[in-house]
Amino acid sequence: MNRNRSLALGVAATLAATWLWHGPAGAGDRLTATTTHEVRQMLDHYEMQQVSVAAERAPLTRRILLSGPADDFQRSEIVRRSEALPGVAAATWVGSDTGSRPLPLLAEVMLMALVAFAVGAVLAYIAALRRRSREAILA
Repeated sequence: MNRNRSLALGVAATLAATWLWHGPAGAGDRLTATTTHEVRQMLDHYEMQQVSVAAERAPLTRRILLSGPADDFQRSEIVRRSEALPGVAAATWVGSDTGSRPLPLLAEVMLMALVAFAVGAVLAYIAALRRRSREAILA
């Protein structure tokens, strides 16, 4: 099989597996459920039960949407503390479009999978070169 064809099949398989894991297997939904739960716990700890939390879902991102009554100081602190939590790329209040727009979660995951595939391909190529050089020395 041609080397380019093998790499193309590997990239296609990587992207397909990533999409299956993220979508139908539910990894994206689990991540957003976990992050919204952690933000909710943080808000409950600070007795801000009237503030509601949701993950941006069109498209699914690591952006948290907050809504409810809070003064300016509380709003800025809640955003700052929410963005400090693992898995949260950005936090913003509904109606204010001042926050950053993170990549869709599927695109983020696919880019990471492609980087991992590229690293693996380079390491495999280095191992093949080393094996060939050892065979040439022994021959």
